[in-house]
Amino acid sequence: MYRWVSRFISYRSFYLWRARFRYYTRNLDRWVLFSALCLAGMALVLWYYWRVASLPPPRVHPEVAALRVEGITNEAIHRVVLVRHGGSTPGVVFTTPEEIRASTLRTLRVRQVMEGEVVWQLKANLLADIAGYIAVTGGCFPYDCRRVMQRLQLLRAVQEENAAINAALEPLLEVPLHSMPNLQGGERARVQSGWSDAFGDIYNHTWLLGDVQRMHARMMQEYPQRAGAPWLARLLTGDAQDPHPAW
Repeated sequence: MYRWVSRFISYRSFYLWRARFRYYTRNLDRWVLFSALCLAGMALVLWYYWRVASLPPPRVHPEVAALRVEGITNEAIHRVVLVRHGGSTPGVVFTTPEEIRASTLRTLRVRQVMEGEVVWQLKANLLADIAGYIAVTGGCFPYDCRRVMQRLQLLRAVQEENAAINAALEPLLEVPLHSMPNLQGGERARVQSGWSDAFGDIYNHTWLLGDVQRMHARMMQEYPQRAGAPWLARLLTGDAQDPHPAW
């Protein structure tokens, strides 16, 4: 037997450790080994149950988040409709300072929906839950982490675009009512009529928010199965490795 390990250990050390092993295992039999295996299995089950039972609850329930996204989207669309039907004749260019001021207020209120406290709190909760899921499970399963990061970057970009448009339109409210503001070029052209602003950034913003919410809901559904031991969940599902690891 020694010849199989002669490259790694000396003759004296090998037989010394073999003697120690036989001394400590001289009273072991099949019944003792079976009992120890059962105890180890029970300990593993209890540990896994503890890991799953001790998961922190989501900061926002997926169904609540879905309802809030739907409410935010409906409110934004409602305000867009008010812009479209603003003025005496929808689509006609405004010609008075009062009409321009009213059009500016209506346009600002559309993007203010996406800058409200409810939207900011919802985003914060969604991102915190997703970050916690990635930290615990070590991946973004069932999504590719690159796709998740791409969506978050797009959401941040459209959020900055919304804020920049509102910042460009707000000075119009400071123009005295007896003078006609200059609406040529730039973001100010959005308030020339009820149809001058396409609100593409708003539609992108609501779509991206809904996409992130759906990712959050899928991750929270997967959380209990993967948080206890991610490697065990991957083995049970047939994946030796997570196809979408974190990076």
